[in-house]
Amino acid sequence: MKKEEILEKSRKENQKKDVFEIDVENKGSKLAGISLLLLASFYYCYEIITAQGENYSFYSMIALYCTVLYGYKAFKLEKNRKLYIFCSVIWLLVTIITFVSYFK
Repeated sequence: MKKEEILEKSRKENQKKDVFEIDVENKGSKLAGISLLLLASFYYCYEIITAQGENYSFYSMIALYCTVLYGYKAFKLEKNRKLYIFCSVIWLLVTIITFVSYFK
């Protein structure tokens, strides 16, 4: 393949995509996930300290978020696919455990 063909193919693939915008979305989703985890941890600790019991609903939501995130990455990306599948399965198990614990 010639250099011009490669450049033309790259331009067609990246049409309507702004690299900076994609990077901002990726970093934003990571920050949102971390923020969600911190807030849920705060609520969880507050409920334990105030003797309201344990509420697994927050961790169930976070675990589901991580399950979907890693599952999507495993589906879309070839790089580190086995790692993403492994992480998705682990988070799925955590989701199931916290979901069941919430209703006990």
